[in-house]
Amino acid sequence: MTNIAIFLGQLLVLLIVAGIVISIKKKVLTHHQVRMTPVDFWPPILLLFIHQISINGLSNSLLPQVVVIWIGISLLILFWQIFSNQELTYKKFFVIFWRFGDLIVFISWVGVVIYVIYQSL
Repeated sequence: MTNIAIFLGQLLVLLIVAGIVISIKKKVLTHHQVRMTPVDFWPPILLLFIHQISINGLSNSLLPQVVVIWIGISLLILFWQIFSNQELTYKKFFVIFWRFGDLIVFISWVGVVIYVIYQSL
């Protein structure tokens, strides 16, 4: 299976997960105020996809590098929050951490896909 086919399959899985989350949120959780979005379920899946596509295309995993970058950026965000806002709660930090994690892991996944496809050409 080519790397482009793997990428398209992974993209399809992400869209299916988003559709399931949206439908559950609309049908089951109509009375509750839930602040979760479909993208909030993507980081664990995307980390698995990063490992899968990098093992397939490069014969070694780029997952450790992605996790180190994610943690490093999270620490920078933590320091920024501490110095800009003296009252930092766990809830506020973890919400910011997870939202930036969504963004960082998605960008990392796209970057790994582009890198693997470029290396296979």
